[in-house]
Amino acid sequence: MDFTVEFYETESGVYPMKDFLEDLKVTDPDEFAAVIAGLAKLRNRQYHREPLSKALVNCGMSVSSTLA
Repeated sequence: MDFTVEFYETESGVYPMKDFLEDLKVTDPDEFAAVIAGLAKLRNRQYHREPLSKALVNCGMSVSSTLA
């Protein structure tokens, strides 16, 4: 099973979540590792619960996964 993460791109060509993760990797490596571990869990269907896409409060963005 292939697993991809697709980042939202703003109209101005900015990828806010990708930028956040890149900054987090530098500023808080432990938290970055926890986020990556959480994403890796999505590869295993036993961790899938509805909804796989959920709005983030106070920022108007969403996180979703696509499994092919």
